[in-house]
Amino acid sequence: MDRLRTAVREQFAPVGVLVTGTAGLLALGTATGQANRPVYALVVLGGAVAVARLHLRVGLSTATIWGLVAFALGHLAGGMVPVGDGILYQVWLVDGVLRYDNLQHLGFGFVGRAIWEALRHRLAPSGPDLPGVTRWIVVLGATAAGAVNEIVEYVLTLVLPEHSVGGYDNTARDLVADLVGGLAVGWWTGRRARAATRL
Repeated sequence: MDRLRTAVREQFAPVGVLVTGTAGLLALGTATGQANRPVYALVVLGGAVAVARLHLRVGLSTATIWGLVAFALGHLAGGMVPVGDGILYQVWLVDGVLRYDNLQHLGFGFVGRAIWEALRHRLAPSGPDLPGVTRWIVVLGATAAGAVNEIVEYVLTLVLPEHSVGGYDNTARDLVADLVGGLAVGWWTGRRARAATRL
């Protein structure tokens, strides 16, 4: 428990933003009658617990924690913010090409980065191979986590009569976004790893 309190103090800003943002978005969902808010609340709570446990074990970087906080709040906003007759997740940013839902999937890049930070002590080679391995673990982690998310969404379509998941075309766009997010965050993480090896 002492380690958890210390970790919260050290990451007070992102934790505070997560708690405040979650409370505000769930209050908005309650006020606007979003029926799925308990599911969204459980997803965010479960994710926060998983990240906290991982952080206590491996010490996630502040950049990764901020990325995951933004990802969590973006997810919650997608389900709680009303837009017209629907919700933010259903909004087309580029008609027929890109929905908010797809853009949100870029955040899986930070899930991949968290996976890398959890595994780097076991998998990290020394020297010039480090940046390349870093990039690929982030990409593979992001796409694997994104694929698991699509499986969960598929199960939800079977058990929830009303959902906002979308069909096959949406799933394909989500998977592309997972890959793009993984590549972008992987490239950035690899650059940081290269810079660290030069010190």
